[in-house]
Parts: sequence; structure tokens; C-alpha cells
Amino acid sequence: MSGFNRLLKNSLANIINGFSNVILGIVISPFLINILSLDEFSVWSICLQAGIAVSIFGVAGQITIGRFTSQFKFKNDELGLNRVINNYFNIILYIFIFFLLVLSVVLVNFESIFSSIPNEIIFESKIAFLLVFGSFTLGIFATVFIGYFIGIEKNHVTANINLISRVFIGIVVVFLADYGLIAIASGYFVINVISYLFMYKQFCAFEQHHFSFGLQGKIDELIKFFGGLTIWNVAQFLISGIGIFVVSIYDFDNLAFFVLAMTMVNAIVGLLGAIVNPIIQPIVKLNESGNQKGVDELVMSLSMIFALTIFLGVNLSSYISLPILQLWVGDSNGTLANNYFNYLLVAFAIRMVIAPYGMKLVANAQQLKIAHFPVFEGVLNFILSIILVKEFGAIGVAYSTIISAITIMFVYTLKYSKETILDQSLITILLSFLIIPFFTVLSVYLFNSLTVSSYYSSILLIISILVIYMIKVNVYRVKFILDNTKPLI
Repeated sequence: MSGFNRLLKNSLANIINGFSNVILGIVISPFLINILSLDEFSVWSICLQAGIAVSIFGVAGQITIGRFTSQFKFKNDELGLNRVINNYFNIILYIFIFFLLVLSVVLVNFESIFSSIPNEIIFESKIAFLLVFGSFTLGIFATVFIGYFIGIEKNHVTANINLISRVFIGIVVVFLADYGLIAIASGYFVINVISYLFMYKQFCAFEQHHFSFGLQGKIDELIKFFGGLTIWNVAQFLISGIGIFVVSIYDFDNLAFFVLAMTMVNAIVGLLGAIVNPIIQPIVKLNESGNQKGVDELVMSLSMIFALTIFLGVNLSSYISLPILQLWVGDSNGTLANNYFNYLLVAFAIRMVIAPYGMKLVANAQQLKIAHFPVFEGVLNFILSIILVKEFGAIGVAYSTIISAITIMFVYTLKYSKETILDQSLITILLSFLIIPFFTVLSVYLFNSLTVSSYYSSILLIISILVIYMIKVNVYRVKFILDNTKPLI
């Protein structure tokens, strides 16, 4: 199988592995919004978002294990691989205990933290939170197995399990929705735990590893890599995940419609992220062969593809989002969700342009060198979210994310232009990292602020044809690079 086809296969599997809960949300939301009350639906969304907060550590872990598995498999170092898996297992034991303590604190102070939740559903809300948060906490252990299969470029193994379990969860949650939050949270917990056990069984079929307590050998590199990636992911959560909590505190009445919009946005942005995550393995191989030029060419081509695709997709969405959302969750709910959707979409999508550069740093274990950048962006976004949601309501989340995204993308433009070894790269970086994203945001503002004429639509159509051509050119460049990288096994 060619390198490009491997990337496509692993990207598809990664979509299922990393964003199966988002995909599940799209499928079951139309049922839940009609079966549960708006308050119950909002509480269920808070529970899931709290679980996602836990999973950011798991995502960091599976990328960590995937990266080291790729490296050790490339070098045929089975001893090194066994040590890093065991050391990571011991690290997540401590993380597991930490989250049990967090869960206890939240449950004790649940009423004061989520003061907008009606008193009549407080008890079942606490039990649902316990079960959902608990299932995600146990899921941290499964990241060992997901990361291993990512590393050997067999993402489909755990993806199949995730896909089947999400189908069962969807059926069970919808079936139990009439019985309330506790019932659907219980079904969610049980099926998740079963899926983790199946992942462990598949891991044992590929790797004869015996987990043991205690760290083995030096762990500096593992801690540095995992710690840096965790800081990165926590910062990303302050950008992409904190909005639901802010809205739940300051604009609870509109939380359900904000969540519907964010569910669809997360699915779209998640697709982009899942596509780019497997690029770590080709970058590791290019680095091992000393092909730094190939790495930079790959990063720039992918960044340009993302920038152009986002421009095209966001403008198309402005025309079709309302009927799609109405078809998805009904006329009334769809109309209210559409008030937030396109601004949220452009706010979170433009940030994905710098994802290939981020994957380059992760593959090189250099993410700690720029850890302060996403932290700065995350803190800025968090502060702006509170200020702007208080002022404008839930739409303030989109405003804050746009401002913080454009700010940090300007910083990355300056940084990467100084690092790349390619000649005359500044214009390409400037276009993909900053100029195209800026005009993408502008196009959403114009569409929502002006009366869209046939003249405007005609100009946009001509631009779109040019954009499609440029996407095609860059896809061929990526294919050429990947088809000339050596497979791991």
C-alpha cells in the first residue's frame, strides 16, 4: 500500500477513534432534543463535555504512545517499546487517581458550580455526571492500546471497536432516554467499559506485553513528550471546550442551541484534525531519513490545503447550514442553532490551518518549545469568552475564539517563517496561516451583514473554482511526498 493510501486509511480510522463521540452526538441529538427537556439535554451536554475534558489527557497519551511506537518499530527496538508502554501505564495510574479526586470535589460542590440547573433534576444530574465522567476516566487506560495501533499504522483495529460501541451506545441512549438521565448515563458507562476490554484483548493479540507497577529505566523523554503534549491539549481545551461551561453559567437558557451548533462544528473540525493526526508517522520517517526539506514541503502543502478547504467549506456552509440544521433537529431548533453555527464554524476551523505545523513539532518532540503559545491563546480565549458571553450571550464564544485565533496565527506565521529551510516560503506561510483565514472570517461577516446578491455569488463561484484547482495541486504534492516514504512494517 502506498504512503498516501496508508494516510487516507489511517485518517479514516482516526476519525472513528478520536471523534466517535462527536459523530455519535450528531446521530442521537435529534432524538434527545425531542425526548429530553431542554434542561435535561443541557445537563447531558455538560456531562459529556466534562468527560471530554478528561479525554484531553488520553488524546495526549495515545499520540505519545503512537509516536514512540513508530520510533521503536522503525528501529526494531522491542525492549524500548515495552519499557515506554509500561512507564506510560504507570503514569496514567496517577492521572486516574487525580481525576477520581476531581470527581469527588465536583460532586460535593455540584449545586454551586452548576447553579442554573433546576433543583428538580439536581440529583439525577449528579448521578449522570458521575457515570459519564467515570467512564471517560477509565478510558484513559485504553489510550495505551489506541496509541499502539496508531504507531504501527493499524488504526482500524481500535476504530472497528469504537465504531461498533458507538452504534450500541446510540441505540441504548435513545431507547433509555424516556427513563431519564440516570438510565442513559448507565448505558453509556457499561458499553464504554466493555469496549475498553475488547481493545485490551486486541492489543494482547498483537503484543505480548505484561503490565507491571513501577517505572523502568529513564523516563525523561517520555515525561517531556507527554507533559508537553498535555499542556498543549489543556490549552486547546481552553479554546475549543471551555465555551459550553461558560455558556452554562452565563447564558444557560441558550445552552441547548449553542450545544447543537457546537456538536456539528466539532464534527467538522474533528474531521480535519483526524485527517492530520496520522501525519506524525510519515514525519517521523522523514526525520529518521534526514529529509528535513520533505517535512517542510509536507507541512506547507497540508497547511495550504487546509486553508483553502476551510475557505471553500465555510462559504458553502453560509448558504446551506440553515436547511441542514432544520432537517437535523427540526425547524425551530435548527433556526436557533444556526444563529451560532457559521460564526462558531469559522472561529474553530481557521485554527486548523496551523495543525500540520503542530504535528511537525509533536513528531520532533519539540512541542514544549512552544507550549507557552497555545497556553497564551487558551488563557486569552478563556478571559475573552467570559467577557463577551456576559455582553453578547453565547455568540460571544465565537467572537473570542476568532480574536484569539487570528492573534496566535500571526505569531506562528513569524515563527515558522524563521524555522523553515525552504527558500521563498514566507509568502506561502503568510497566505495559508493568516491571509486566507482572515478573508474566510470576513466572508462570514459579509454574508450575515449584507444582502447577498447574484453578483456576490458569481464572484464567489469564480473564486471557488480557483480554490479547488489549488487544492488539487497541493494534494498531488502531498501524495508525491508520502508515496516516497518507507512503510514501518
